Amino acid sequence: MIFAALALTAVAPQLDLPAFFTGRTRADNDLKIVFHSAHKLIVDTVGRREGALFIQVDTLHEEGKPVRTRTWRTREVGPNHYSGTLSDATGPVDIVVNGRTATIRYVMNGGLNILETMQLQSDGRTLSNHAEARKLGLKFARIDGAIRKVD
Repeated sequence: MIFAALALTAVAPQLDLPAFFTGRTRADNDLKIVFHSAHKLIVDTVGRREGALFIQVDTLHEEGKPVRTRTWRTREVGPNHYSGTLSDATGPVDIVVNGRTATIRYVMNGGLNILETMQLQSDGRTLSNHAEARKLGLKFARIDGAIRKVD
């Protein structure tokens, strides 16, 4: 039984969210908005610590739109629980990490409720990335892709 637990730990590392996003990452996503065809959304991120605060600056390359940036500012508020702000959100960001999975919730400008789930892959350098945007209970958009450590 101990050997099985050790083997599982070796295959499935735990997610340390600030460590993963420290430095550069790149997300390669497909964005599907209702009544539109899917298109690419590439997000280049640079993350750093400033004391207890973790700051990430995203550069978003959305097909057919001008490049834009957004900034996350989060801090740990409990074991595996983070809270903070996102420059294009209307309220707080809530992040819970459970094992290899992070669940992120926030409301974007325009009233879109975002639920994002990222799961650390066995290589320890890739997260699967899935998000849904809902408004008035209806699914408005979804993102599916992967986030990879660049350095």
